[in-house]
Amino acid sequence: MENDLKKEGNYELFKTNRGHQIINFNDNDFYALVKGQQGDIIVKSDDNHEKEKTLSSGKFYYADFSEDPDFQDMPHLFLEDGDEFKEMILPEGLPKEKDYQKKLVRTDKKVPKDKILEHVK
Repeated sequence: MENDLKKEGNYELFKTNRGHQIINFNDNDFYALVKGQQGDIIVKSDDNHEKEKTLSSGKFYYADFSEDPDFQDMPHLFLEDGDEFKEMILPEGLPKEKDYQKKLVRTDKKVPKDKILEHVK
């Protein structure tokens, strides 16, 4: 089991005045969560958004899993939600400046905090 914690910190998921969902990592990385015709995508963005309301906030972990029996062998994003974490799968990882949009798989899975820490730390 080889797991690679790529990024961690605090996040805020908010809705803009135009109805878009934006996730902000560590007050400096912004991504739009978009429902596309062929599934959800995550799109690299900037900080030029007018926030209408915060949907959730807390700790986040972005990790790549390999040969872990509990998680598929691909990057995962975990967003704190109370005592648990919401799981999102990013088969191609997070978007970058030149490759600004990637596939996003939202799961209904909630993972206990201790399980996340056991697998990413």
